Amino acid sequence: MKRLIYFDKDSSRIRTIVRLFSRYFDISVAGDLLELSVMIERQKPEILVAGLTSLDSAFNARQKESIKRITPPRLEIHYFHNYFELNDIIARVSEKASKDNLLSCADKAGNAFGTKPQSADSSLIIIGKSNKLCHMISQIRMLANEPCSVLIIGETGTGKELAARALHEWSERKCNPFLALNCAAIPETLFESEMFGTERGAYTDASSRSGVIEQANNGTLFLDEIGSLSPISQPCLLRVLDNGEYCRLGSLQARSSKFRLVTASSRNPIDLATQQKFREDLLFRIANFVIETPPLRERKEDIPLLAQHFCDQYAKGRFNIGSDAFDKLYSHNWPGNVRELCSVMLSACSLSKSDKICAKDIRFLPGIEKISERGKHQSP
Repeated sequence: MKRLIYFDKDSSRIRTIVRLFSRYFDISVAGDLLELSVMIERQKPEILVAGLTSLDSAFNARQKESIKRITPPRLEIHYFHNYFELNDIIARVSEKASKDNLLSCADKAGNAFGTKPQSADSSLIIIGKSNKLCHMISQIRMLANEPCSVLIIGETGTGKELAARALHEWSERKCNPFLALNCAAIPETLFESEMFGTERGAYTDASSRSGVIEQANNGTLFLDEIGSLSPISQPCLLRVLDNGEYCRLGSLQARSSKFRLVTASSRNPIDLATQQKFREDLLFRIANFVIETPPLRERKEDIPLLAQHFCDQYAKGRFNIGSDAFDKLYSHNWPGNVRELCSVMLSACSLSKSDKICAKDIRFLPGIEKISERGKHQSP
């Protein structure tokens, strides 16, 4: 393992960060410049990660200059202020170490086209071998057993809920509940009762029942499309995330729940916060770390594996896919991502008159090219 020194004067974040880095590096922690200088001299590390303790740019410049004076030129140095910046650093340095240390999709999956969770009785599988997908999987494995909140962002149909379930299934919480709630589907007036539950008499015909927070105790609570959460509902969620305590609707009795929060959104809450449509204090509580699910147009090498998987799923292996069909699949820009591919292959299995799916069997929704053009402009 490569040697990494983590330097930080903020002791509140040291424990979590050390756990994350220790999976990939031989890590040591320095709390002051003198200790850091001695460690660098004795251990000769390859990487230094330094946590900055202020948002003042002039103060940080002095901090960096002090660190630079005691570090050799060859040392790879990364600085961060908060967990958002740290998330990017972990992704960059762990990706370099992944060739030796991380579980790879192909080698560890026990499956030719995907990676499965460690529990043999689980049917969850993430299909693909592209670099972007493998990077996402390595992030999920890295964060699975961490208590920190995770925000999953990505376009519709990219598999955000699948990533959330993997965070749960690949963790020690896998035997405990996984509760999913779609924030976009819950009316503003019902959000509190769905989240916190109700007591008899809270409103007409109300009965005593638990909410998803109570049901997710010791497990994972997944809030999908959290970017759609109304300004009225956002403070309700903020309170319970502060200390895990809540009250059922119509009750003053405080209850507590220890759940791991995973959220997802096709509308990036970070962008919404800059537009003052999402509370910044809530954003920082739901997004200790961010995982992005890549769109299908950016991992087209996964299309053959996904297409054959859907054929096998719907037609029990009756069909092979011809090269002309693959050419047609490759040429499409997939605005609906994997969900759209699933629908296309289901239709193809129904239309095919032989045991082989050809280009004529591959049909897209009329007018879908308009959305495809939007996807092309979004591509990097």
